[in-house]
Amino acid sequence: MDKKQYKVAICQESVIQGGRFRVVLGLIEALNSLGIEPDLLSFRLRIKPNEVEKIYGRTFRANFYELPHPPLPNDYSILLFNRLLSRFTSGYDLIINTSNSLAFLPRHKKALSYVFFPRESRIQSRAFSVHNPERRLNAFSLEGVSRKLLRMIYKFGKVQPAHQIVAMTEFTKSTLQEQYPLLDSARLPIVYPPVEIQNFLSEYGGKRNRAIVTIGRFDEEKRQIEQIHLAAQIPEISFHIMGFVGDQKYFNQCKALIEELGLQNVCLYPNAPHDQMVDILQNSKYFLHTLINEPFGITAVQAIAAGCLPIVHDSGGQREVVPYAELRYRQMSEIRQMINDLERKEEPLLAQLHANLLKRAQDNYDEDVFTRKIKPILLARLV
Repeated sequence: MDKKQYKVAICQESVIQGGRFRVVLGLIEALNSLGIEPDLLSFRLRIKPNEVEKIYGRTFRANFYELPHPPLPNDYSILLFNRLLSRFTSGYDLIINTSNSLAFLPRHKKALSYVFFPRESRIQSRAFSVHNPERRLNAFSLEGVSRKLLRMIYKFGKVQPAHQIVAMTEFTKSTLQEQYPLLDSARLPIVYPPVEIQNFLSEYGGKRNRAIVTIGRFDEEKRQIEQIHLAAQIPEISFHIMGFVGDQKYFNQCKALIEELGLQNVCLYPNAPHDQMVDILQNSKYFLHTLINEPFGITAVQAIAAGCLPIVHDSGGQREVVPYAELRYRQMSEIRQMINDLERKEEPLLAQLHANLLKRAQDNYDEDVFTRKIKPILLARLV
């Protein structure tokens, strides 16, 4: 790059711990490698710069700014955030939108949206949540009426023709094209999220602890309650349930259920530090992921790198991460039998299965692959 000091803003309405912030961190690191120290603009910063190294084991150069905002429900806050970006980003050479909504963004010629899962598709869903498709939304409830209003608002939101859109996965791309049929497929390159595979790398070992690890924010959609009920059915296997406590009430329900059922094979690890998460993964045999329609699933890739066999829901981007039917389930009731079937397989077959998963991860999801693919896209927007 030339010696010009480019100003870049990464814009996300709400920033919390989790896989989405890991992608934001990957974008920051890619920009740092180009000599750019970006600004992170948000209405709600729930993670501080000095916490990043402890949680993610990473260092970076960026400036965090929390913008003034009125108290609004999440979906309305995202729309307002997008609408106000024209005011906050007028002096930037590039703005990167990671809020998952393409509506009402500024007509900035140098703009890029990295989309995990389009917010528009969540609004259009007739289910209570895309992650809870079995639960229908009551059209006359407060949420139902709000969803109807949001659909009307989104009719006025158009994709800016000058913007570059990057899809996180094939699943993301197909969902975007369903939402915006006029989007040219050539305008939707896929760049998988960055996963620090080397930091988790450990050989698969069939004689590891017969333990199941789960990682995810403690939240109803992540289904930790269902994981605990599953653990009650398989008392001979230990369950290590790790995650950021995003919902204290739900976390307390998980603790109470373990006590109520008198389970000795379940341990909760709220807000587990990075090193502890890696250690538990590297010493366990299975990784379980129970979110339905997960757009990608960074933790599943981390688990594969750490030597675990993943068991994931047969939906969303997990089909890309885990392309083997014997490791995907449709109903939670299938998981116990799946584990029994895996336990009966000969170890060389399981080792080869894991080796195939690891190679796929290294070829497609490693952080170096992310950087190699995202940097030309960033440069094309800057120059």
